[in-house]
Amino acid sequence: MSFKQWIKVIVLGGSLLTLAACSSMHKKNQADINDANAAYGSEAQASGVGEGANFGDQGPTGDQQLSKRVYYFNFDSSMLRDEDKPALAANANYLVAHSNVKILLEGHTDPRGSREYNIGLGERRAKAVATFLQSKGVNASQIRVLSYGAEKLAAPGHTESDYQLDRRVVVVYLK
Repeated sequence: MSFKQWIKVIVLGGSLLTLAACSSMHKKNQADINDANAAYGSEAQASGVGEGANFGDQGPTGDQQLSKRVYYFNFDSSMLRDEDKPALAANANYLVAHSNVKILLEGHTDPRGSREYNIGLGERRAKAVATFLQSKGVNASQIRVLSYGAEKLAAPGHTESDYQLDRRVVVVYLK
């Protein structure tokens, strides 16, 4: 083989290896997300996005403040909005009164930014909610945090109103 043919073989082989590695990394990342979801098994209830769903005998019922389970954030921010604090406080009071109830805080972002940055931002948002709940007396053992970043978008579009729906933390009551 000539030198040029060796170069072509090396470049082609390297390209194929890179593609294979990227494919397996995507599967690994998806597997990590699936493993995180499976860790909660069948305990997780529907999040009730946009509705006042009853979460069986474990979740709060009735009060409109307690039925609010989705909290939105400004662009590139993990600061809680003042208008969300009363509903979060009502959920905190419920959790303090029912120490056997556990929740999952799912952090989400809009699709702008790198995957790593969005996972981190989603986690910071979920932790901001967790910190607020703990400041109201909720035991840390009742709270689990999971960041999806931009993996589970609420709105498929690319407008600012779609992005606003994506920037959220969802409170999921567990059995």
